[in-house]
Amino acid sequence: MKKFAVIVVLVGAMSAFAQRQQGGFGGGFGGGFGGGGGFNIPGLSSAKCLVPGTRRPWQMDDSAEPRDIDRTGFVYARLRYNVLYNRRQGGDIPWHHDYPDGDTMLPDALERLTAVKTKPEAYQIVNVDSKELFKYPFVYLSEPGYLDLREADVKNLREYLNRGGFIFVDDFRGHPGDEEELENLIVQLRKIYPARELKPVPKTHQIFHTFFDIDPSNMQPPYRMNGQSDPQFLGLSDDNDRLIVMVDYNNDLSEYWQALDVGTCSISESSMAVQLGINYAVYAMTH
Repeated sequence: MKKFAVIVVLVGAMSAFAQRQQGGFGGGFGGGFGGGGGFNIPGLSSAKCLVPGTRRPWQMDDSAEPRDIDRTGFVYARLRYNVLYNRRQGGDIPWHHDYPDGDTMLPDALERLTAVKTKPEAYQIVNVDSKELFKYPFVYLSEPGYLDLREADVKNLREYLNRGGFIFVDDFRGHPGDEEELENLIVQLRKIYPARELKPVPKTHQIFHTFFDIDPSNMQPPYRMNGQSDPQFLGLSDDNDRLIVMVDYNNDLSEYWQALDVGTCSISESSMAVQLGINYAVYAMTH
């Protein structure tokens, strides 16, 4: 019954979101915090819900200037980082993938399905080395296979995480014999915490039961690229076993989020993607 209720509410959220999107595109708490159909696309063995490339060019959104949004409730940050030169590709820049439609759907669902005060437009691009990062209890990082942390970035992220911040890493993949993207993430995280390891997050972990009770082993990716493996849930914890970095590998929750308004994803799988995002946000704000 609980799952059915979630799906019913999601249908309403999808309808409202679609109406907003037809005309265009879509701080933490206060000032800070405590210390369906598929597409035939080359390279994809199974594309279940990819959204056609109709989003604005990333250059038009390449700004970390504060947006005119309501900051009295939950606002989260999308991390803008330096891109590894040898992995730079054409098209949308990696840190910008699924922006802004995925960014809009997460707070929209959070507002509709929980008691959290927020608005669909409650997201902000933030530079990785900026002190503005400390205004946001929840940070979204896309495509970490391209992440290149510089000295100032490392110092800022370490302080952010030590003071209670949380980073959700999404939208990257690999397959047996080629896990270059995951290997790069591990290298970058070791710059921040040389002695800490990225480890599997068991399905019994509280993050999967903070708001919704979720069995992550049921999660299916929105598409499979070049024989990619099944989704894996990995995490980096602090000395008190609090998750500070949550990693969805071989998955792309934001693809589900941004596709909700165009009907290209399974409602069941999209529902789980939304529930995971809500659990991550609630965990970040309560731990």
